Amino acid sequence: MTSVEIKNLDVELGKRKILDNLSFNLGAGQIAALLGPSGCGKTTLLRAIAGLIQPSAGTIRFDKQLVSLSSLVLPAHKRKIGYVPQEGALFPHLNVAENIAFGIDRSSLTKVQIKQVVKQMLTLTNLTGLESRMPNQLSGGQQTRVALARALAVKPAIILLDEPFSALDAQLRIELRADVIKLLRSQNTTAILVTHDREEALVSADLVALMQLGRIIQQGSPEQVYTSPLSANTAMSTGDALVLTASKLSDGRTDYIFNPITSPAQVMEVGQVVIRPEEIKISHDLAFGKISGQITKIDYYGHDAMITVKVNHQVLQVRIPGPLDFAVGQQVGLDHQGPLRFFATI
Repeated sequence: MTSVEIKNLDVELGKRKILDNLSFNLGAGQIAALLGPSGCGKTTLLRAIAGLIQPSAGTIRFDKQLVSLSSLVLPAHKRKIGYVPQEGALFPHLNVAENIAFGIDRSSLTKVQIKQVVKQMLTLTNLTGLESRMPNQLSGGQQTRVALARALAVKPAIILLDEPFSALDAQLRIELRADVIKLLRSQNTTAILVTHDREEALVSADLVALMQLGRIIQQGSPEQVYTSPLSANTAMSTGDALVLTASKLSDGRTDYIFNPITSPAQVMEVGQVVIRPEEIKISHDLAFGKISGQITKIDYYGHDAMITVKVNHQVLQVRIPGPLDFAVGQQVGLDHQGPLRFFATI
């Protein structure tokens, strides 16, 4: 097991700064998810960790070993990195067994030993019996498993996964993701998963790092980044969020839609309150809670539903578990029963 420590990392491509003073820590044997929009620097960070890009400033350490700074870079082949790129990138002219064996150091293992490693990887990734097939004879899920087996075959210190499930259909993606995470945990493998899927990040990782414009703007456990976002933007990065106008008053209270304060009070700060849709409670009783409104839309997903409610000129979204007991056009009562996250407007 190997830890990763990154301090003040800068990466420039031409005159453009892709990573900007980025710092990140991952404990040995942990799985991290890098979550953020396209173009925020997630893949560049993976490539810098792998040794495929030289940073212009900052350091990268594996455990206590310094592997990268602006004037010194440990070559990629000496870093013991397993890399699973987007869509697997298998060699089309090699069969499954040959793809898996491709990165194994032949100077330290005999042909018999290499065959044993390949057999072990086939078993580990549920590919036994497919060793002679060519990549174009495999399903998308099987190709991803081969790419993972190839990465694990070199007995890496760290596995880097760059959106490996993005090309798969929804159900296969969920099933394969669960298998891969279970496999990585069974091997105590330190891993970093790049994704732009909020659910994938929360369900897969011990540590979620939210990236924006080349920086990590928040990192913590999935529960921490979801329940305690540092801003409205980070709240929306990890799940559905309602961003409501609010004011912080001199007596400590917050004036917002669920707590309208009519008595005179000095406004100390103007800002926003962030609420998760599941933190709003809804009732057929109009006297329930603080406010009432009319249902304008219902999106039913089976296991839950998202209900859109218009309150005066404000539109709110409420998530409820199934079964569905409300109808479009119905008047309902609403209450907020969750943490009050206030962010001052800068």
